[in-house]
Amino acid sequence: MKILMKITMVLFLVGIVSCRDTKKEEEAEKAVIEQIEAVENEAEEISKKINEEATEVENSLKELDSI
Repeated sequence: MKILMKITMVLFLVGIVSCRDTKKEEEAEKAVIEQIEAVENEAEEISKKINEEATEVENSLKELDSI
């Protein structure tokens, strides 16, 4: 009976410790995902700006060609 109680206690403690690790890992994953999303958003904004500037340059070149 004592052995069964000890095994039960060990399994209970292992369960608690593993839950704590999972929470920490989930928080770390969320932080990394947020950083990735921020970088993706910034990349999209930069891409839009580049496309706008490219359009402006093309229009300027067309104006120069027509002169």
